[in-house]
Amino acid sequence: MSKFDPYYRSLSDFQKSLQRFFPQRQIILRTEEKMYTLRLTTIHQAVAFCCMIVLGGWVLVSSGLVVSHSDRIRAKEIQIKDARTGYEHLLAQLNVYNRRINEITDQLDKNSSLMVSLVDKQYDLLDQKIRLDDAGNNKKSRGSVNSDPVEKSDAQNRKKDTRAWISKSKQIDVAIGRLELDRLRVVDQREVLHSSLDELKSEMRDATNTHEKTDFINSKGLNNRRLNIELNLAASETLGLLTRVDQLEKELREMEGIQLMLFHRFSEVANEKIDHISTSLKSTGLEVDDLLSEMKKEYGSGGPFIPVDPIKKNIGPINESLVSLNSRVQKLTELENLLSIMPLKAPLTKAWITSGFGVRKDPFSGAYARHLGTDFGAAYNSEIFSPGSGKVSFAGWRGRYGRLIEINHGMNISSRYGHLAKILVKEGDFVTRETVIGLLGNSGRSTGPHLHFEILHNGKQLNPMKFLRVGNDVLKES
Repeated sequence: MSKFDPYYRSLSDFQKSLQRFFPQRQIILRTEEKMYTLRLTTIHQAVAFCCMIVLGGWVLVSSGLVVSHSDRIRAKEIQIKDARTGYEHLLAQLNVYNRRINEITDQLDKNSSLMVSLVDKQYDLLDQKIRLDDAGNNKKSRGSVNSDPVEKSDAQNRKKDTRAWISKSKQIDVAIGRLELDRLRVVDQREVLHSSLDELKSEMRDATNTHEKTDFINSKGLNNRRLNIELNLAASETLGLLTRVDQLEKELREMEGIQLMLFHRFSEVANEKIDHISTSLKSTGLEVDDLLSEMKKEYGSGGPFIPVDPIKKNIGPINESLVSLNSRVQKLTELENLLSIMPLKAPLTKAWITSGFGVRKDPFSGAYARHLGTDFGAAYNSEIFSPGSGKVSFAGWRGRYGRLIEINHGMNISSRYGHLAKILVKEGDFVTRETVIGLLGNSGRSTGPHLHFEILHNGKQLNPMKFLRVGNDVLKES
């Protein structure tokens, strides 16, 4: 189109620009007989060009999106692969840790069972030793006075029994020592197992921290899941704790029942011993309560005053039983202290009675006279023992007694030992039971070697054999 064409001059600048880029074109299609003409206007060409531009842009954008999506998918696949690898590694570690924990737990269970077994064996051996000691104490006896010759063979039998008892006691002590060594070895093994368990816990903690720091772990989601698991575990543990509390309450009630039974049994044993000692002491003709009162006055007690809370009315059966048991044990302790003081053991180990307490024919005049003691025959210079604790109030020559020792045992009770060959203590000495105080002799008004033995209460002579029978009945050799 010429620029001088009136149509061209009527076009706008935009249309003229389109005309320059997209001039009108004609496409002539010719066949053998016909000819076709296809006219392409400026508008048609511009529209076709815009469509091609849009199509090309869409293809480029689509290709970019496809490539980017493929890259993201590839990255996700790598993450998934890493996560799977990490998960498999974590499962392998957990399996190893679980196996090791099970092994350590099994070993701890075996260790605990072995410890319980060793403790039970120790208790059994200690119980055997206590029974053996009780049997040995019942068999041992010193100072029994009997004129029967069979006593010598009985003494030999007791010596054999004592040697067998000592041998058996030593065997039990060795077994107890071995069990103690085994127990210490088990304790060391337990410490090693606990140390291994602590190391395993540390390794598991490190492994967990390592996996938490990986890129594919969402810390927020992990914390939420952990919180849910902890809540579930807390609920389960709460239920388990409630069940355990019920079991412990049941066990506590059973233990209270056992404690009550033991308290009652101990109280019964204490009452039996108290009744036995009190009954035996009454056979001497003395009042036990008066003796205890005198003993408390003479030996005394004291200390700073420290007040305690007043006992409530509803203190429970266990506390009531404990208070009752304490009072019985205190009474038994007082009686045992009384037994340790009173002259209840024979003053000679091997002796026979030559003259009893009461009326007899005088060995010099042949007339009937009162004999206020008991005479024991034994070998000359035989050792004489103190039959109880006390303080020597006299040691020297006293008329018809010859060489005499007098011991004040307290509670207005004293004992005398006459016709001695030698005095081995002096006035003011404190003696205990079985302390050698002198040697048997023939001093003073005496027809031959013997010991004249007296026991006095408030200055009045009492039958010594009553006291010695009480000693044979209630005392035990330690």
